[in-house]
Amino acid sequence: MVYLLVAIALLAQAPAQVRDITVAPTVVAEVDLGRMQGKLLRQLAWSPEKTELYLMTYDANRDASIKETFHYLIPATGGAPRKVDAQPAWATEYWQWKSAQVAPDDPEFKIEVAQEKRRQDAVAIPFGGDLARGGTVDPATSGMSQEAALDAARAMQNNNVYTLKLKGETIGEWINHPIVPGQTFGWGPKNSGLIAFSELKSGRLVLMDRNGDKQKIENTRNVVLPAWTDDGARLAYLEGRGRNRYAVVVATIQK
Repeated sequence: MVYLLVAIALLAQAPAQVRDITVAPTVVAEVDLGRMQGKLLRQLAWSPEKTELYLMTYDANRDASIKETFHYLIPATGGAPRKVDAQPAWATEYWQWKSAQVAPDDPEFKIEVAQEKRRQDAVAIPFGGDLARGGTVDPATSGMSQEAALDAARAMQNNNVYTLKLKGETIGEWINHPIVPGQTFGWGPKNSGLIAFSELKSGRLVLMDRNGDKQKIENTRNVVLPAWTDDGARLAYLEGRGRNRYAVVVATIQK
């Protein structure tokens, strides 16, 4: 009997199979960067009570470094973003595990970082970069926005390409632009064995487990800043809806 109870307890703690997860998204807010301070997206975080989302926007210098940041709180059940003076302490702590190179409880579940020279259209953005400033993906241009594709068509050069890979899957790519940890991916919490990321070409939301098994979430596109609650029950992200505009989505996760 003791062995049976132990086995049941271990089974209950085991990470869910990614193929068995059900994702039920709900739009809870709209973000229009044309009406807010900060023209780029940087961070999305959950409050410890899971009642609010923190959103960081920013303006960049010419070298893509941060010039100035701006801070907003969004009710998780719905409501307009409310500007605040500074990043909450809980958002800083959350972002440390959400955007790390390794999973919160598994150092073997680790993102590989690579750099290469690549001759291609010259753009100084990541594949998530135009989404982070309100662009939309053009599938014919390897995940670049239509706006970036027009700019890129004017020049060809050897570019610095920075890539994040996990289990052979590209979960982030930046061209002539510094890597922005957590912009295109978000680790699941401890004991989940999961990560969420934005698919390279489509911007579709993808869930992957530590075995490399994946589930692509239908009817999602232009996804940035995926962020799990610390109990794994909900997943928030922003979905590009046109120039400067986003839907803030909170999805219920059922295992």
